[in-house]
Amino acid sequence: MEDRSEHFVGKVAQKAIIERDGKILVCKGIGDKVWELPGGRLHNGEKPQEGLAREIKEEVNLEISVGKPVFIDKSYHGKEKADQLFVTYACTVIGGEFKADPGEVEDYCWVAQKEALALPLFEDCRAALRAYFGVR
Repeated sequence: MEDRSEHFVGKVAQKAIIERDGKILVCKGIGDKVWELPGGRLHNGEKPQEGLAREIKEEVNLEISVGKPVFIDKSYHGKEKADQLFVTYACTVIGGEFKADPGEVEDYCWVAQKEALALPLFEDCRAALRAYFGVR
């Protein structure tokens, strides 16, 4: 029998599903070939919702209200070659003027459900969108 007594030690990746006018914001990080949801890593000492709000402000200059988690899983971060806890929240824009930070976001677009799921996405982001849209 496999020993599962060792605790998970890893980073927490948090993503935001931001919907506006029926479309979802997706981004490409610098040098990435696939799309993802905006967000980033939780810093030490941050509450999860505060950390996600900080990341969205840094990446796209939007102030958000972080809602309930819609998807939680463990995923593999290819660039860092490590497992991470992946948490996605439904979020609402409450302020700010959209402006992508060119040091963090190479490209972005607002896409409808069908378009979003047809894009080349990181698999954890695809699973999060499927959960959000209620698609099996």
